[in-house]
Amino acid sequence: MDFDLLEHYNIPVLAHANAKTPAEAVRAASRMGFPVALKLVSSKILHKTDAGALSLDLRSAEQVEKEFARLMKIDASGSVLVQAFRPGRAELIIGGRLDPQFGPVVLLGLGGVYTEVLRDASLRICPVSGWDAREMLRSLKCYPILAGARGSKPIDEGALIKIITSVSKMMVREKISELDINPLLVRNDGLWAADSRVIR
Repeated sequence: MDFDLLEHYNIPVLAHANAKTPAEAVRAASRMGFPVALKLVSSKILHKTDAGALSLDLRSAEQVEKEFARLMKIDASGSVLVQAFRPGRAELIIGGRLDPQFGPVVLLGLGGVYTEVLRDASLRICPVSGWDAREMLRSLKCYPILAGARGSKPIDEGALIKIITSVSKMMVREKISELDINPLLVRNDGLWAADSRVIR
């Protein structure tokens, strides 16, 4: 999880800390405030949900200690990321890859566990302008929901456009082969990256 890189490009990230021991995990959780999530950081695991490598909505030190021990049984050589648990009303994915024909490209789509099922996504070649980013958003099938269908609060389009263009710059400047921010949480207090993967 390359959260430092995301923050360098002004992409909002949920409060987080790495922990090597249960005591470190409890201290981190207490510092950022319950509830929290624990995520196993392991090179052996690609999809945390499928591998059972995450624990959500933990509300006490006892739960944190118990789940820390469970995660370590999956891969004792890994570490654990403690993260504020702040669910969103929607989840997006922003991805990037180095296409052999077109060079760096950026993807925006419906995120979370439904990414590969619903395949609601839009793709652009870098550099992605603000206008391009807005068109990516508005071309999604789920856009009417994000825009405030049935009286719900609309997504902050300006904030999302900034994140998309920042990812475009990151792809070019950092020479990234693959990038996934999934999920990018859509919340009333803004847009927040909850998980990321970067391959250079």
